[in-house]
Amino acid sequence: MKTTTFLIFLVTTLSVRKRARTVRVVLAAALFSEIVLVVEAKPLSYVGGTMVMQENDETGHTISLDYTFTPTNAFGVYIKQEENGKDILMVTPEFNTLLKRWNLPDGQGNIFNMSGAGLAHYRGKNEPNLWTAFLADYESRRFFVSYEPRFVWDGNIEKSVWQRARIGIAPYLANYNDLNTWIMFQVDHHPAKHDHFAATPLIRFFYKTYLFEVGYSSNQHVMVNWTIQF
Repeated sequence: MKTTTFLIFLVTTLSVRKRARTVRVVLAAALFSEIVLVVEAKPLSYVGGTMVMQENDETGHTISLDYTFTPTNAFGVYIKQEENGKDILMVTPEFNTLLKRWNLPDGQGNIFNMSGAGLAHYRGKNEPNLWTAFLADYESRRFFVSYEPRFVWDGNIEKSVWQRARIGIAPYLANYNDLNTWIMFQVDHHPAKHDHFAATPLIRFFYKTYLFEVGYSSNQHVMVNWTIQF
């Protein structure tokens, strides 16, 4: 009888420990996924989070303010002053959506859509503006790769399609509470711009929910981007 009771106790204890270990693994995976989503300058933050993103590169100057209200959706405002071509000012609300995510053993893959509808201003003239973009990426703690096509319609002002690709490597592995560093290389194709192709080596730093990038493009433009989430 004592032996049977001991075996029942042992099996129960092992079962509880196994379940607890499984819960810890699931929680760790969820935390890793949330951290990766926050620090990699994606179009979504954590639920209830607000993200301010500002970009300055060879295409112009962009600022966006977004609020993430579900795990897969964010809504905000998008403003861009185009340069290196027609100096078009775009002002639109934007809606960002996570279309697909793959949580892999050593990394994560995502497909996002970002879309907006508003106004485009050029030389005293206002035209309706529609735009949509897709962002596909894969990232691990060591490697990063992404591709983004964007489609823009500015009424009678301009219609354009451009694409951007990035690859990156982390020279050292850091934790979320440490300063993370990435060395990246970006290639842009903008048929509507004066310089159709531009290559930009850049370096990215992020610490918790703060991100900063700086680079210099082949057409002699300085890139400075930053993101803050709160």
